[in-house]
Amino acid sequence: MMCLSSVYKKSGTENIFMLKNIARVEPDGEKITFTDLMGVRTEIKGKILDIDLMENIIIIEGKES
Repeated sequence: MMCLSSVYKKSGTENIFMLKNIARVEPDGEKITFTDLMGVRTEIKGKILDIDLMENIIIIEGKES
């Protein structure tokens, strides 16, 4: 069974959708690399605020680099 997640950026009191079908998350210092189901990698400067595995949601603080 494969669990894929969506990534949202925290903006004030809202969460803004950024990425979907994320299969891998690689935090490395001040950056996070997300890899989707098709192998496309997206690097974002920031930090993970919350991961909800029941809802398949990852909330981050940061911006795309």
